[in-house]
Amino acid sequence: MALKTPLAMVRCHLDGSVDSSNLRYVPASQFDLWKHFMSSSHGRRVTVDEVSSWVPESPDILKSDIDPERLEPVVRVAFDREPEASAAVPVVRFLPYDTYPEARAALLGHFDESCQETLEETPGYFVRGEHGMDETFSKVA
Repeated sequence: MALKTPLAMVRCHLDGSVDSSNLRYVPASQFDLWKHFMSSSHGRRVTVDEVSSWVPESPDILKSDIDPERLEPVVRVAFDREPEASAAVPVVRFLPYDTYPEARAALLGHFDESCQETLEETPGYFVRGEHGMDETFSKVA
C-alpha cells in the first residue's frame, strides 16, 4: 500500500515549541480533526508552520527543478493494526527523518508487536517553501 503520488501535508509544532520532538507532519485531509483531538483530548496547542506537500523519494524528484534545499526528509510509516474484532485497521504516520529511530520506536510502542509484520516505510520529502504544493504536484506527478 505504498503511496506513489504527492500528498497535501501540514507541518506543525505542538505547544508553540520549535523543539524537534514536537514537530509533526499531518495529512491536510486529516489536519482539522487531528488538531481538534490534540487540543480537546490532550490539551496541546498546535501551531501551523507551513502547508505544502509530501512526495515519495524517487529519481524523478532528484531530476526535477525543485531546489534540494527545500526538501525536508520525512518517512511515511504504514502498518495494519488488528483490533479485537479481527478487522485490519490501517495506521499511517509521517515522521521526521532526523528523529526517525526514536519516533518509530515510540509509535510502535503503542501497538502490538504483530503490527510489524505489515510495516511499510517509505522515504520521502516535505517540500518547503512558497507555493511548494503547486510546484511539487506539477513537477513530480
